Amino acid sequence: MKLKCLTLENFRAKPSLSMTFGPRLTLLMGANGSGKTTLLDGIAIGLGEILTYLPGVSGMTFKKRGEIHQRDNRLAPYTRISLETPQGLGWDRLQRRDNSKKTTGEIPPGQGVKALKQHLDTSVIEPWSAGESFELPVFAYYGVSRALLDLPRSRKGFPKSHERFDALANALNADTRFKSAFVWFYNKENEEHRLQKQHKSFDVTLPELDAVRRAITRLFPDLSEPHVELNPLRFAVKQEGEWLDIAQLSDGYQTLLGLVIDLSSRMAMANPQLDDPLAAEAVVMIDEVDLHLHPEWQRRVLGDLLATFSNTQFIVTTHSPFIVEALNNHLKRSQIDGLEIASEPIRSLLPLSPEEVAAYHVTPDEAQSLMDADLGLLDDKLLGHFNAINRLYDEMRDIEWEHREA
Repeated sequence: MKLKCLTLENFRAKPSLSMTFGPRLTLLMGANGSGKTTLLDGIAIGLGEILTYLPGVSGMTFKKRGEIHQRDNRLAPYTRISLETPQGLGWDRLQRRDNSKKTTGEIPPGQGVKALKQHLDTSVIEPWSAGESFELPVFAYYGVSRALLDLPRSRKGFPKSHERFDALANALNADTRFKSAFVWFYNKENEEHRLQKQHKSFDVTLPELDAVRRAITRLFPDLSEPHVELNPLRFAVKQEGEWLDIAQLSDGYQTLLGLVIDLSSRMAMANPQLDDPLAAEAVVMIDEVDLHLHPEWQRRVLGDLLATFSNTQFIVTTHSPFIVEALNNHLKRSQIDGLEIASEPIRSLLPLSPEEVAAYHVTPDEAQSLMDADLGLLDDKLLGHFNAINRLYDEMRDIEWEHREA
């Protein structure tokens, strides 16, 4: 499942806002306080209806207070979040100011969730109940606190097995911490070791674990042989011939590596029947995708994520001009796809067509598209705040030259 559009009505500081998503990537930019995280939270609440309906998991919903838009010290009658898929499946979630008849009369009709539940019955719950094959939709939301990895200190309380629906446990909580991925990886390694003993061959591996290992090495070519060690309990990787605990790595490594392990393990847990679980459809939200990343990593993180999770729809926020620069490079690469390219760095870039991408400059009042329809690139005229430092430098240089000429 992927998303086509979002509509917010009276949600927090947004009285009304609609936006269309890119099938592969949606980039949200804007100043602090503009409402970028509010948009991600709105999507998570909308998707939370899916998790709530599925067996054994619960989804994010409206908070008891603070969600309904307030103007002139008075709350609006309601707040509503509506989502629609490219296939035309639509639903909404509603929170009322109160349950009075007067308030109910002020709320315009909505879609509700009936169509969504019917879709989930047909595509997921009925096949699951009958023991038939089905593809479980995957959703994940990574907030700015994702760098704080919740690493277990002992195996006490570890579950011995995992159900497919466990892949969605806490998936829409922005402060997901990595512990569930650690436990899943540990259990799957034990299962793999038993198979190797049974077949008397170390060449026997679990496809689900292989998918996670591929994701790690694809985004981190300098890391290899990820595994769980017991004494002490830790997630270890090899870097330049040295075995390191993930907690010993830099904040940049931990932030991105924790996300990649968590996401890839959720996808492998959700759809182990697929030849490549990383190619399943998914919707992933990342707040400040550039968090703790060196500018060089910022230039490649979008392309690496899109290439590794080849059918995932990413919705991300950023403040970084390097992310914008990198996205324009991917868009430009698609325009020369098929031409003879001598440069290896250019050949290695992932082509992204403008039809796959949406980008918005978010303000408190609106979300303005940054895509230039004629160029198929991000419109740099709307990114002037990135050039403010350079303009200040140019002004001082002009003063210096004028002084010298005088």
